[in-house]
Amino acid sequence: MLRSYLAELFRYAIESLITSGALPAEVREATIEIADPKNPEHGDFACNFAMVAAKKAGKNPRELAEMLSEALAVFQEFESIEVAGPGFINLRVKSSYVASWLPTILTLGPSGISKSTPKGPGKKINVEFVSVNPNGPITIGSGRGAAYGSTLCNVLEAAGNTVHREYYINDGVNSEQMRLFAESVLAITKGKPVPENGYKGDYVHDVAKSLSHIDSDDVDLIRYLSEKEMIQQQRTALSAFGVEYDTWFSEQSLHDKGMVDDEIDLLEQKGIADTAPVRTKLKLAKGNKIEDVFTEIQDTPVDEDGNIITDNSGSSDGHTLWLRSTKLGDDMDRVLLRKDGRLTYIASDVAYHKDKFNRPENADKLITILGPDHHGYIGRLTAVVAAMLLESFELGEPCHAEIDQKLYRGEGEKAACEAALTEAKKRLEVQIYQLVRFLKDGKPAPMRKRDGNIYALIDLMKEIGLKIKPNGTEEEQLSAGKDVARFFYLMRDHDTTFDFDLDLAEKQSDENPVFYVQYAHARICSILAKADTVLPAESRTKEGSPELFALVSHEKEKAVIKKVLDLSDEVRRASEDYGVHRIATYAVELARTFHAFYDQCKVIQTEDPALSNARLMVCEATKIGLKSALDLLGISAPYRMERADSVPAE
Repeated sequence: MLRSYLAELFRYAIESLITSGALPAEVREATIEIADPKNPEHGDFACNFAMVAAKKAGKNPRELAEMLSEALAVFQEFESIEVAGPGFINLRVKSSYVASWLPTILTLGPSGISKSTPKGPGKKINVEFVSVNPNGPITIGSGRGAAYGSTLCNVLEAAGNTVHREYYINDGVNSEQMRLFAESVLAITKGKPVPENGYKGDYVHDVAKSLSHIDSDDVDLIRYLSEKEMIQQQRTALSAFGVEYDTWFSEQSLHDKGMVDDEIDLLEQKGIADTAPVRTKLKLAKGNKIEDVFTEIQDTPVDEDGNIITDNSGSSDGHTLWLRSTKLGDDMDRVLLRKDGRLTYIASDVAYHKDKFNRPENADKLITILGPDHHGYIGRLTAVVAAMLLESFELGEPCHAEIDQKLYRGEGEKAACEAALTEAKKRLEVQIYQLVRFLKDGKPAPMRKRDGNIYALIDLMKEIGLKIKPNGTEEEQLSAGKDVARFFYLMRDHDTTFDFDLDLAEKQSDENPVFYVQYAHARICSILAKADTVLPAESRTKEGSPELFALVSHEKEKAVIKKVLDLSDEVRRASEDYGVHRIATYAVELARTFHAFYDQCKVIQTEDPALSNARLMVCEATKIGLKSALDLLGISAPYRMERADSVPAE
């Protein structure tokens, strides 16, 4: 927020230099970034604009920096402006000016302080995440995707976008996994052995027990009922984890409405799907550049990845229908319809992605969040959206390049496919989150129950909650476990593997980062409550004045206000690169900055009500910043905690 305002001052200064003829208009194109200085002693902020824009300005960086510093000197907000090194501009902002933001923070509150103004109009975005098959519980592996996806949605909304949260239920009739799951449940209800490669966990027995009153051998009925039971369990676990969806979308509904068949027919009409008995594969070099194109005769049954199926019991005299996804950036053509007439998953994906653009209405972008080892899905899903966007085309003259001749039937097809792929990359983004390794006593902990059963996310929350709130109610334990688990999942970039330290997660001390942040919030609540009892009511105000702002002169006061004002900038960055771990890092840094302020600046001073009021406003602003960050992370901001209560407010 403050950084954005300072960037605006730079723009005013640049415009004044352009208007006077001192700089060319091209410098407007350079990015203005207000960053932290490498050495805090050099000022509050630093800007490298002079080095970035020097070429466009036709000047050396230091000369441009000197010009800008002169133009910025007219603004009263700065205590000093210094040019350093090759052209850095170091800024020191007046403490009283920083303090003047306090009433704004208090007025905005937790819901407003995180709001970031987008560079253009906000987008309408559909975010799909978790979306595991309804044949098992939400696992601790999926927990990272759940925490990441829900937080990303919060961040995107705070950045001015309209967000639709979606869960895709893989319940299509073509699912072999779901058929096997239903057969496993049915076998258990009948007291028979579970099929080979069937599902044998305790949760399968629980589902079977819930259906024991159903006297039927109908696998389709058992499948429907067991799926319904598992979906309800998944909903319950995700809700306990602080994850709610706008839509739980059924894959089967696409088939029931005939949408899958319609889309497949449309793909054939476009010429991007056909039954020719060949499969094309690409040899890709660095940067996904095509080195060569291979075409194989394919007249045997294959799965959707083009792998030969050795069990032909269900095959017929039909023809494999291929999506020619290699024309759309994928590394191999994909099967839409098997020879035996069964549709593949990717066939449903075509119809699903087209329908998903309706939520929210006329969505600008789809974001799909997938787990580890799904990098191969990026190309195929992008090809799916490109196939959906592909417009009619004329083949045109034969392609000129040798590789293009192997891939496209003409320059017209090539141009249409490239245009569709470019648009698909704009409208679909696939984010992959990486593995979580759980540690116990500093060593990898195999997260399975003693009997070998799956360790579910709900189990993790309960285990942590029991350790940190042994005397709490079941609801309190689950809530505490949720807070810790979410924070730990969100502490690192989702694109990196990280270690989840169970011993640290179960510590109720400053070493545990989530407690460190929550303690800061609870301590502030305690300070504010004490102030209400010892300070005269007339001395308390949330309105500012030059006299009050002048009292906020300590560097630690200034630092904590600046950090609160940084939240909207962190939200903007996270909304742009999807790195929501920034918010968890920010929360810890804000708590640390507050503690440094609290250690050096006595807040409640009955002999000096005016100074007390100014510092209480700093506390209130920090509380708002902490609450807002924790809200974005989906974590509670407690007003009371055991440690906070045991430490005197002053």
